Amino acid sequence: MNQQNPRFGAYTDYGTLRGAIVGSADGLTLPPFNPTLHHYNEEVQAALQASGDRPLDIRKAMPERWEKTAEQLDNLAALYEANGVKVYRPRPYTAEERGYLADLQPGASLLYPADPVYTVGTHYIEVNIRRAYRRKEVFPLRDVVLPLIEDGVDTHHVVMPPAQPFAPSSGGPGPYLEGGDIICYNNHLFVGESDIATNRAGTLWLDNYIRPFGYQVHPMPMKGAFLHLLGIMVLVRDGLLLLHRDDLDCELPNVLADWEVIELTEDEAKAYATVGVSLDDSRYIMPSGLGRIADELSRRGVEPIEIDYDHVSYWGGCVSCSTHAVSRDP
Repeated sequence: MNQQNPRFGAYTDYGTLRGAIVGSADGLTLPPFNPTLHHYNEEVQAALQASGDRPLDIRKAMPERWEKTAEQLDNLAALYEANGVKVYRPRPYTAEERGYLADLQPGASLLYPADPVYTVGTHYIEVNIRRAYRRKEVFPLRDVVLPLIEDGVDTHHVVMPPAQPFAPSSGGPGPYLEGGDIICYNNHLFVGESDIATNRAGTLWLDNYIRPFGYQVHPMPMKGAFLHLLGIMVLVRDGLLLLHRDDLDCELPNVLADWEVIELTEDEAKAYATVGVSLDDSRYIMPSGLGRIADELSRRGVEPIEIDYDHVSYWGGCVSCSTHAVSRDP
């Protein structure tokens, strides 16, 4: 094992963070507009509609916004490094990769490496995002992760069966499974399901793969106003979670039923209160501007570390979306 790299494996969402991939604004190009892209804000949707049937190169179309997005990603990487976290960044796409699945949906993004892959225990899983333009993200990420797992005695690299081709790209049977829909607590995996991201076929595939290794998968149907389960729920430490309950179409699983819940309003959830990252079970990085939530965490012994992230979140994700944890302590 390379001594410069932390040991590969992530065991719960608030175990001490040792290594993470942080996203990149390089090559950010959004696909032509279609109604399934409603998770983008109105300004982005209007820009996509104005570009017609061509993908929108953000660095050319919105240069100032692109620069500030890149700067905030770099700031997050620097914050991790200042706290002893080994940071990795994905390489740019090759020309061949940029063309991958472009017949279904052109475009390219490396902003949010938490979505196309998931690490649980020593299992590195390449999953299927509904939007075809984002499925190519697995290739630059694979180049980062393979050196971390190749020397491991008990590491697993698993690629989910490809989603069935379908137009529009987010329709069809999938199977669809997205990293932003998966929350890990020891040997429990909570998986959000909706008609805009992970579907039941994706949950069943994950359950069939991971159950023999001692994990229990808990499907959590959602109403679909938020893209991912991490958009409405985050486990901050043992016994404490943040939750916007209104978008859940189920009760909390029994294993979480007696946890203390900090209830969130819709506005707080839309401001990405749950889309932060725990450095450990007493420090939580979160977007700035959520004073009430910061106060609630402080009162419970969790230090809120606020970061300006409005330009990264402009594109529909936040701190945890642009962070893929490759090493967390049990």
